[in-house]
Amino acid sequence: MGRIKLLVLKEWEELRKIKMVLYGALFLPLLMGGLAGFMVWQGQGLPPEAQAALFNTALMYFLILPVMIPVTLAVYSIVGEKEQGTLEPLLATPLTDWELFLGKALVAVLPAVLLTWGVFGLFLAAAHLMLGGIPAGVLSVPWLLSIFLLSPLLALFGVLVSMLVSSRTSDPRAAYQFSGLAVVPSLVPLIVYSARMTAVNLLLVLLEGGILVLLNGGLLVLAVKLFRREEILTRWK
Repeated sequence: MGRIKLLVLKEWEELRKIKMVLYGALFLPLLMGGLAGFMVWQGQGLPPEAQAALFNTALMYFLILPVMIPVTLAVYSIVGEKEQGTLEPLLATPLTDWELFLGKALVAVLPAVLLTWGVFGLFLAAAHLMLGGIPAGVLSVPWLLSIFLLSPLLALFGVLVSMLVSSRTSDPRAAYQFSGLAVVPSLVPLIVYSARMTAVNLLLVLLEGGILVLLNGGLLVLAVKLFRREEILTRWK
């Protein structure tokens, strides 16, 4: 864990110097939170049922957000460093492949989750002011579990998919395109809600959470298995 911690701190220090990545990571949560707030603002003066429907739809943004934030960081983590020439020295360290992938995943996952939770808190405060309170029954156990349980799992899924793609290609553009697939699981609640117009239920949250746990474990094993540091060090041009 000590080596992973050092890797995470080193990566954060390097990312802090890349202004475009830093601004993108901060701008996206504010944009999505603003869109969610605008949707709730449209419910002023509407019946409670309509306000609840708008609120439920707005909450969907906070399931997409933890996937979108870390994708750029995760894609850069391997293929970007390869282009910059900073990956080879890292691969020559005693870090194992497991430590390398886990450390780089945490570099992207932790800020994404914390930013999602922070913007979610600001959204709730703004919604309370705009509507004079949160619509009854909206912030149910399933929704709270979605925000505080599914968000980290969704963020980790997005990061692992991005890193898996990033480690197998030397073209950043192709890595970004394929990494778009990481957003798919976060759209499941939105599709279900749009089709049935019903609040997200506990069974859906637990089912998706269980599937994400299995997928994340499988992706981590697959990513480490396919990661060939010798090939990157000697032949990846």
